[in-house]
Amino acid sequence: MIEAVAELGRFVLEGKSKSVSQEGSSSDVLSNNLSSFLSRIESEKILFILLNQNQGKFEYCGLELQDPMESRTQFYLFSQGAKGGGTNFSPTCTLVKPKATKNMSEAQIKDNIKSQVEKTFQQKVENWFSNKAQPLAKKFSKLKILTQSDADFIEKITQTIKEQRKRIIDDISQTIYDIELKKGNSILLSFLINGKYIGEYEIFKLFLLELIKEKNQRSSSQDKTCSLCKQKRENVSGMVNVFKFYTIDKPGFIKGGFSPENAWKNFPVCSSCHTHLSRSRKYLEQNLQFKFYNFRYLLIPKFTLGFDSEYAEILDILEKTQKDIRLGERKLEHITDDENEILEIVSEFNDSMSVTFLFLTTQMGAERIVLLIEDVFPSHLKNIFDAKRHTEKKFRKLFDNPDIDFTFQQIKYFFSKSNRLRKKPDLDSYFLEITESIFKKKPIDFDFLLSHFCRRLQDDIVNSDLSAFYVSCSYAMEVLEFLSKLNILKLKGDEMNMPFETPFDEILNEFPVASANPAVKGIILVGALCDMLLRIQSAGLKKAPGKMPPFAKNLKGLRLKQADIISLLPKIENKLMEYSAFGKAKKLVAATASDLLLKAPADWKLSSDEVSFYFACGMNLGQKIRDLAKKLTNDIEEAEDEE
Repeated sequence: MIEAVAELGRFVLEGKSKSVSQEGSSSDVLSNNLSSFLSRIESEKILFILLNQNQGKFEYCGLELQDPMESRTQFYLFSQGAKGGGTNFSPTCTLVKPKATKNMSEAQIKDNIKSQVEKTFQQKVENWFSNKAQPLAKKFSKLKILTQSDADFIEKITQTIKEQRKRIIDDISQTIYDIELKKGNSILLSFLINGKYIGEYEIFKLFLLELIKEKNQRSSSQDKTCSLCKQKRENVSGMVNVFKFYTIDKPGFIKGGFSPENAWKNFPVCSSCHTHLSRSRKYLEQNLQFKFYNFRYLLIPKFTLGFDSEYAEILDILEKTQKDIRLGERKLEHITDDENEILEIVSEFNDSMSVTFLFLTTQMGAERIVLLIEDVFPSHLKNIFDAKRHTEKKFRKLFDNPDIDFTFQQIKYFFSKSNRLRKKPDLDSYFLEITESIFKKKPIDFDFLLSHFCRRLQDDIVNSDLSAFYVSCSYAMEVLEFLSKLNILKLKGDEMNMPFETPFDEILNEFPVASANPAVKGIILVGALCDMLLRIQSAGLKKAPGKMPPFAKNLKGLRLKQADIISLLPKIENKLMEYSAFGKAKKLVAATASDLLLKAPADWKLSSDEVSFYFACGMNLGQKIRDLAKKLTNDIEEAEDEE
């Protein structure tokens, strides 16, 4: 995966612009690709410290608040360094507004904010100028890289910050107190010097690149082979944190002992490949990062043949598609909750390329891979979209609903929370496991799905929410149809050697789990007959829409067994006769169900979840089965109370 990321970065830098040579010096590569090392700005506002030069000295002129603009990212020069107490690679840093509790007074809140600001200002701003910028200014001045005037420029700014420290901290604290921020958001703190952003000064850019270079050299070795380009390089480093999958501040991550100097052995990368990785990460985040319910993923293209012309064409198509979608000029089908998703476009490419889905989450400043799906070819993405369209077409016709849209939401619906009372999702791992199986064509066990389907259906019954029950059942049937079309639904083998035909096979045979076992079809028909009864009760008793009618108490919270189905059928028939609603159509359904249950083995060998689920699906198909029964029996006198 990481090789594909580096290759993408190489092409973005070199394939689209020949201005950077892979064999160029480390400093040339860094200088030409400053943007590769800038951090993503997620702050809601940017607060600038205003410094203006007057008669050779700098004066503090207050603060200025701005909204962040993506086009000015290079001017802000935000490049995050060490978490916690360490400095960044520039004096630009983030300030987080401390949480205020209800019992805190105004004075306590202000003191809390000031304490936080003072701590951050010292660690990220004062330390940067005193411990980073001033030493570098002296070093480069001696080397004649900077003039004495440049060194004095830094010295005077540092002196002004020291002298005006209290005023600056007080002003920042008051501004943060006054401003309303969204929960969890932050402010970016930077400088405007003589009306110019620090990114407009070459000296700040030079220092940033030098500090990154120094960091990389802390764990490096000479004349070693780069793990990415496989070439022997003058210098390789282990301080590559483009993807923060590991950190060298913990001994367990260091190969060959406890010394960080040996970290290069873990993942030796030359300066060129480091730049490629950095540029690729930035490109992916800007162009190929998407939402996936509670997660985000990077879509990484990989070419098996590696022709730059084809690479350029594909990337141009993807970039243009993204732009058109955002501008509302194009709308694609999607299988996730991200309206900017472009997988349908990828499915139209040939298999000379593949894509990798890299699902990431951030914890304690480090990144964790929650799911990595490699080498998904366009042909399989096409199969997934074909299965989506097949499922939509089938269920739009079945339920006379042209608005049915199948996405991974139907799957997520069952794999979010194991209990409705939980505040946070706890089934994400199962959801991601199913996602991987779909993209990698791995079998998914029907019994595994069944337990989660039934849990949701049982919740709906317990909560007397008939409307939600039918939605849950429809979603479950759609998921099964989708997986069956992809040929990854792993069903139990039928134990009956011959199928049993029924008048309702045009509906039943379309259901992927309506097997040759007559008990399954019989259970579905009993469920359909129960649905007809419940609808009659709801209409007659004027029940609130979506609420459970009285007969629902016989369903035992949808925890049914073989004996329950056998006893339910005569109860439903008797209740329908009480309502004078047991016409020819319903009698055909009841008789067919009875015949199937009689032909079934003495032991159906079906679990409680299976029995309950087939019954629920029968309820969901109740109106379609009733309509077919009326057509078959020409039952024009069939009661319409359940409409």
